[in-house]
Amino acid sequence: MAILGGLEPGGARTSAEYVGLLRRLKEHSGLTYRQLEEQAAERGDVLARSTLADVLRRDALPRAELVAALVRACGPGEDVAEWLAARERLAEDERLAAAERPEASGAGHAPESDRALDADRVPGTGRAPESEAAEGETAKGEAAGGGRTRTAPLVALASLGTVVLLVIAAVVLLPDDERTGDSKGAGPEVPMSPAATPVAAGPTPGWSRVRPVGAPTLCLTDGEARVDGDTKTVAVQRPCTEAVPPRTYLQRESDGLYLIKWDHPDHGPGCLTVLDGGPFHGMLEPWPWKACRGGSTAQRFRIEPAPGGGTDHWRFRPAQDAEPLCVGIRESAEDPDGSQGSDKAGAVAVAQRCTVQDANGQVFIIEPE
Repeated sequence: MAILGGLEPGGARTSAEYVGLLRRLKEHSGLTYRQLEEQAAERGDVLARSTLADVLRRDALPRAELVAALVRACGPGEDVAEWLAARERLAEDERLAAAERPEASGAGHAPESDRALDADRVPGTGRAPESEAAEGETAKGEAAGGGRTRTAPLVALASLGTVVLLVIAAVVLLPDDERTGDSKGAGPEVPMSPAATPVAAGPTPGWSRVRPVGAPTLCLTDGEARVDGDTKTVAVQRPCTEAVPPRTYLQRESDGLYLIKWDHPDHGPGCLTVLDGGPFHGMLEPWPWKACRGGSTAQRFRIEPAPGGGTDHWRFRPAQDAEPLCVGIRESAEDPDGSQGSDKAGAVAVAQRCTVQDANGQVFIIEPE
């Protein structure tokens, strides 16, 4: 049986080669990410544009259901079995390779049971816990004919004292917000996955109003963008008196990144998602909440203090791209190189290269609703 596009997934020797074939499959189909998403939906599959873009730019094996949805969207369904069989073979190879590595076999690390025993030892002393010390001292005393000795209680007391000192030191060294349970949720800087870039403390999570610095009487809300005769609901700026609904909620995740949640009485909750590819590339579309729980980087933002701005001036940095992008305002949805910082109602929010010139077009005021 001929494989779609002349590609042979069975010939892939590594996960990187396999994903490379998936990229070629997508290119051979001639479909955009948006069209693939629509094709998949017609077949009852879920193939989010941003998720697919994330998967195809990495070298790790994608989930089997995503592979099946992509192949079905690109061409005949009979090719799906070939792609899934190749994926399963590579996944099994990776499992076997992982099992043979030193850390899995125990050559480089102690077995789980040994690590558990080590964890029971008093930190920084190398001594055994009270029960082991007591048994040892008892054995020594009985061997000497003197019965039980008083050494074991002393060892236990010393161990307890060491633990107390370590706990006190840990509490003293913790940042203030971790010691007090800071309700603002700023927390310490947390590495950003996958680039391990520090995520600075951001604004207070909760119901918020977001206003562009360049147009402070306008607020970020939903609106219609029209490109090449096609219309889509995306994030735009409109007069604040007309901006609710939807209501905006900033939700800080455990890695320090934020979800920008919108709650609409008619459409329900959702989250802003950076569109990848197609005529609306870079714009922020509200996706249903059920599509916001997969951890996609297209839906996560670093919210950082704006250089030289006030305490309520922030930049939104999409987490999905390696290059530094910032959310800014573009006057015309039709013009990808349009001016930044427009003060016109209806101008769209879009992820674009961070800039120093006209930087106010990428700075927002965030205040509690």
